[in-house]
Amino acid sequence: MNMGLSSKQKIVTASMSVSISLILVGMLLGDVAVLGNLVIIAAFISVVPFFLYKYSKFMWLKSLETQFPNFLRDLADSKRSGMSFPEAIRIASKTNYGKLTPEIELMSNRLSWGTPFLRVLDIFGEKVKDSKVMTEAMNIIKESYQSGGNIASTLESVGQDIIMIKEAEEEKAALVKQHVMLMYGIFYMFMAVSIIIIFVMVPMIKSTPAGMGQQGSSQLSISFSDPCAGSGMIFPCSLFASICSMLNHPPGISCYYLAMFFSVIMIQGLFSGLIAGQLGEGSAVAGTKHSMIMVFSAIGVILFLSKAGMLPS
Repeated sequence: MNMGLSSKQKIVTASMSVSISLILVGMLLGDVAVLGNLVIIAAFISVVPFFLYKYSKFMWLKSLETQFPNFLRDLADSKRSGMSFPEAIRIASKTNYGKLTPEIELMSNRLSWGTPFLRVLDIFGEKVKDSKVMTEAMNIIKESYQSGGNIASTLESVGQDIIMIKEAEEEKAALVKQHVMLMYGIFYMFMAVSIIIIFVMVPMIKSTPAGMGQQGSSQLSISFSDPCAGSGMIFPCSLFASICSMLNHPPGISCYYLAMFFSVIMIQGLFSGLIAGQLGEGSAVAGTKHSMIMVFSAIGVILFLSKAGMLPS
């Protein structure tokens, strides 16, 4: 049994260890502002390496999918000439198929060592199991090999089907790209409007004296105060206080509304990214990268305004 850690497990273990260490350091320091910033850095460290690993594997699979039909076509031609599968794969291993070439060379080596052909296909299929197209193609090839018949025609048909699927995916991607960009536009417009409201509303609320309008009975009484002052609420007041400490913002009514809009922007970025992934790639999980871009860009903008002393206090 292989007790070693896979690349995915190593990345997750290392990133989570660093993230937990940063959070523990922040807790030991006892400074809420420092802890808040370290939590953001820890979240970034725990998510980004894993995302980069998944994205690199995604691009690797896409590269394999592009060259796989060419490999199947050459394999079919070799079978028509009377070669066995080991011979056909050995000849194919000398052809340049981009990132697919090392995998074909491994297949050829395993066959030369006496590994059964179906076992070689299973090993390759395990590597590309995240690719639905290639997994289905491998299943068809194995069924055709076991049942006999015209395997060369099957290989060529599978290759043609993959080409058609890839063309359909590219056409779909071109159509939905504008919808993904629309989600980015909606989010950044929402963030801009929220920041403008912060700059306009907070000074207006602070400049309005409590009880304004009580001079006459016909006038409307307007009073602005900190909703968290003496209310006894734990949530969201404790969360808002932590956000203000992270932004080095003094407590008070301005802190409440600043933290509220900051939280709303984060929620908007998270779900806008997930929707963009569902629209663009048919999976909300694939939208994680869009959520990260939106959330961390919003955090960067607000932290910049805070460090520059531009946020109203």
